[in-house]
Amino acid sequence: MSEHTETSPAIVPGPDQGAPSAPRPGQERARENWVISLISAGHFLSHFYILALPPLFPLLKTEFGVSYVELGLALTAYNLLGGLAQAPVGFLVDRLGPRPVLLAGLGVNAVCVMMMGFADVYGMLLVFAVIAGLGNSVFHPADYSILSGSVSAGRLGRAFSIHTFSGFLGGACAPVAMVALSAFTDWRTALIAAGIAGLLVWAVMALRRDVLEGEMPAEETSVEAKPDAATAGPSGIKLLMTAPVLLFLLFFIVFGMSSGGLYAFMVSALINLHGIGLEIANTALTAHLFGMVGGILLSGFIVDRFPRHFVTAAGALILAACMVILPAALSLSGGALVVIVTIAGIGFGAVLPPRDLMIRALAPTGQTGKVFGFIFVGYAVGTSLSPLLFGWYLDSGLPVLVFVTSAALALLALGVITAVHLLTQR
Repeated sequence: MSEHTETSPAIVPGPDQGAPSAPRPGQERARENWVISLISAGHFLSHFYILALPPLFPLLKTEFGVSYVELGLALTAYNLLGGLAQAPVGFLVDRLGPRPVLLAGLGVNAVCVMMMGFADVYGMLLVFAVIAGLGNSVFHPADYSILSGSVSAGRLGRAFSIHTFSGFLGGACAPVAMVALSAFTDWRTALIAAGIAGLLVWAVMALRRDVLEGEMPAEETSVEAKPDAATAGPSGIKLLMTAPVLLFLLFFIVFGMSSGGLYAFMVSALINLHGIGLEIANTALTAHLFGMVGGILLSGFIVDRFPRHFVTAAGALILAACMVILPAALSLSGGALVVIVTIAGIGFGAVLPPRDLMIRALAPTGQTGKVFGFIFVGYAVGTSLSPLLFGWYLDSGLPVLVFVTSAALALLALGVITAVHLLTQR
């Protein structure tokens, strides 16, 4: 039985009765802060673990005597399998509740990353990477379900943005942390320490699991619980096959190709196109990633005060596309390139909070997990496809197409999200 089934009937106070006690505003705010902090810590680790292996590839290649292609297979297995598994995990979240699914996934992820540090052969490393990827699949479906069920509507935009910000921050911190740990100790200790850190976060989540309340499962949701949702409309697979959800799936594929391909090959493209040094090119990439983080936070505060989320998302995509095309169209100095790609990062990051709230508005109560889980598969597909295309551009001596294609895909994403807006308005 779900954690939400034991609900008490509403009590209407009579003339001699006091009103039922309710949490004071300060208590409610403190509870929401705990929820946002725990969910964000888990999302930080999710992205951290995704990028924990690549900085260690040179050491792992020597240790196991394997090729970079074989090491890349471990990373692909982790990322792609974890991304595709989000769709069935979303159904599991809505069926069992997000709390046990999240705890199980984080625990599996952390243990497998720790066990990679004990791997004696490459095959063992690959097995742990596959299982860790399955554990990593729980975060988006479970996180969005818990935030939707535990945070008030007035703070939901901020909560979504902090959640997304924490994930991107984890990805940005992983290379630095893993290189530093392996330099002071060795690669095995670095992975073991990363896994132990995840288990510590898991322990805190388990101790404060009472605050991690998800939405009511779909079969227990009544029209009265959310009268503005399509409670009587399609559910399950039929809900995922509706036009708005499928369009958002397409949006994630296109957006993932645009943003993921850019930050994967920005350094090489800037060097080949503008002849700048490796240090400046890496500075530009770092600035771009931190620009995304800043854009996420800025947009998170905007969406709670400006409810026209489509306008915010559209403006951010236009800003990103306009900035990304400039390195292809103009001959620029290294400093100017850093500023431009930073602003482009702000645009890409600012899309995310209004995008999440637009998706949340599509999901009937109790079905948030499956909707987010299904749609986020598109991002995994997009970020897996873009390296093939953008890498081919560089191999063909066409670095300018890295920026042209990224900008074109951003505008295509704008067209898709516009179609979603028009369809839902209708």
